[in-house]
Amino acid sequence: MTDRSEHAAVATAALRDVLEHLDADAVAQRMEPVLRHTPEYARLARHCEASALRASLRRHVGLLLHWMVRGTPPDSYVLSEMYERARECAAAGQPLDGGLLLQRRGVRAFWDAVLGLAVEEERAQPADWTDQGLRHLDSYLDIVTRMYTQAYEDQADLPSARGDRRAHTVFDRLCADLPITVEDQERAARLGFDLTPPYVPFVVLLDKSAPAERAELAARLRGAGALAFVEDARVAGLTSLTFDWSVFVADQRLLLAQDLPTGRTGLRTAVDNLRLLVAVASRSNRRGRVRVEDFLPQLLLAHSPELADAVTRRVFGPLTGGDNGALTATLACLAENQFDNASTTAALHLHRNTLLYRIRQIEKLTGLDLQRHSDRALVWLAVVWAQVSSRPVGSRSVSTHWLSAAPNGADPTGTFTSESEQR
Repeated sequence: MTDRSEHAAVATAALRDVLEHLDADAVAQRMEPVLRHTPEYARLARHCEASALRASLRRHVGLLLHWMVRGTPPDSYVLSEMYERARECAAAGQPLDGGLLLQRRGVRAFWDAVLGLAVEEERAQPADWTDQGLRHLDSYLDIVTRMYTQAYEDQADLPSARGDRRAHTVFDRLCADLPITVEDQERAARLGFDLTPPYVPFVVLLDKSAPAERAELAARLRGAGALAFVEDARVAGLTSLTFDWSVFVADQRLLLAQDLPTGRTGLRTAVDNLRLLVAVASRSNRRGRVRVEDFLPQLLLAHSPELADAVTRRVFGPLTGGDNGALTATLACLAENQFDNASTTAALHLHRNTLLYRIRQIEKLTGLDLQRHSDRALVWLAVVWAQVSSRPVGSRSVSTHWLSAAPNGADPTGTFTSESEQR
């Protein structure tokens, strides 16, 4: 055995000694908080149950540990599962680059978790087990890249995928106000869509749907004459003035937002606003048709998250920390009950004197006068924003908002961020 091969064997043995003592659950628990704050993971979290995401992460960790300890690469069953998940991502309109980037970030988080859990003497060993481990991870990423690339290529060959791409291309060109070309006319003709304005923009959300269901819905809409395509968890596009939605809204899981008929100018803004409306309405568990008029305060706040956060800090900031949880809950309950003391005491099961004492403490700490309409309005807006953003009442601003594809501050992954966060 040469010195180099002997050195590699020693490094492999040292790596296995480290990994054999690690618990896959402990590694996954260290990884999850890191990945949770990435845009790619946040995108998945909007469409998957948290428990399902944790289970998937745990499977990946177990797979990597088994491979690196036993030297056994993923078998055909594991590769098939990986391929099908990639196909689902492709069918949902998720970009290939985003999926691969999440895998790379996951591998980095995995290795950081391994280093964090390795005991001090193991980290201090001079053996190059780190290099050996990174080679394994590079090989894993090569396999993932091949599986995802193949899955996306296969998905793109499906007739439904071609129709989806055509619809999306025509939509983007209409929104960009580019001259209509012969190619655009041919694409629209294949889809059976009339390019003559006005257009009726729409965004649809199908609650708890799989990517294949959303692809099937978009195909059905195209078959009925709509310019429809899948974008992430939604289906968006344009219809004519006479489009009949009755068959589609019969599905009780469907949430439909439509705008007024419009020409090409302002078309993209109209669809962006509908995406925001669908996001807000879905948080209120609404189904069927929804209108902007139904959610005006929520949409105003969602359009200005910086100001909404400022209102929240003004109202609940002085109550954060310490033992003020009861005061925070009381203030929120007051707003939800139109500042009616009798309704609030009943909702909180409090004695009237206890509520009055808490109100005095709230006013003392916050400087608010809960008899003034302007201060009541601030409290109400702060509570509405907490409901819209799905954050606990009184919590501090977070780095990534749940709202997707908003007209301002939208990053490439579709996660809504404030202007200061973009900087």
